[in-house]
Amino acid sequence: MGHDGHGSELEQELRARGIEPDLLVWAGGVHTFTYTKLLNERTGVEDLPRVDFINTRPLTEKIERQVLDRLWEAAPAFDAILVADQAETHSGGVVTQAVRQQVADLAHRFPGKTFLADSRTRVEHFRGVPVKPNQDEAEAASRRLVGRVDHRLLLERVGGPFLYVTHGPRGVLVVQATGETWVPARPIDNPVDVCGAGDSFSAGAAVALSITGSAIDAARFGNLVASVTIMKKGTGTASPDEVRAADL
Repeated sequence: MGHDGHGSELEQELRARGIEPDLLVWAGGVHTFTYTKLLNERTGVEDLPRVDFINTRPLTEKIERQVLDRLWEAAPAFDAILVADQAETHSGGVVTQAVRQQVADLAHRFPGKTFLADSRTRVEHFRGVPVKPNQDEAEAASRRLVGRVDHRLLLERVGGPFLYVTHGPRGVLVVQATGETWVPARPIDNPVDVCGAGDSFSAGAAVALSITGSAIDAARFGNLVASVTIMKKGTGTASPDEVRAADL
């Protein structure tokens, strides 16, 4: 988090939702990553390009060390740890190589915990944890690795127990060493807003995975959660009651 207005607003919104911000790392000289959508006041349509506030320079060693220490100290208290690497620049994001290595170390140290990583441009650099790219991200990662689309080789490189390859409204492909399983999405004819659908899937899948230990059952639940959130304007949420109602 940077010492800026976006950081302050995020802290306030977290507190408003009952989420303690005590694990946030505040640092000078950086921007709080912020993705801003410009909506037409009259039509409600996003008809102008998005405005992003990002960092393009690597984190300093001091800031990276704070992130690593905070993650290592906090991990034992949590059942599920999700990594969201949405930075698309070569540097400037929080999920550095050192952070990816620490996530791998934590997964090895705590085999009973649930880990799930999501990355737009660095899927193949994670190790020892399940990774959830979308179709385009998985195919791009495969081509960077071997020059062709090969999900099994991508899984082998990551070394995690499985790979989720999401395909939007079609569902998700669960790739395991033993084979591939297609898990269809819950049909939605006219989604209101698909923004955040991937994150909703990750949240739902991680919760189910921590309980069932089944990648396929978790994918089904992740699809169900996403089907609820895409029927809401903006980055929606899905309450337990809403998820249960959607499953009837």
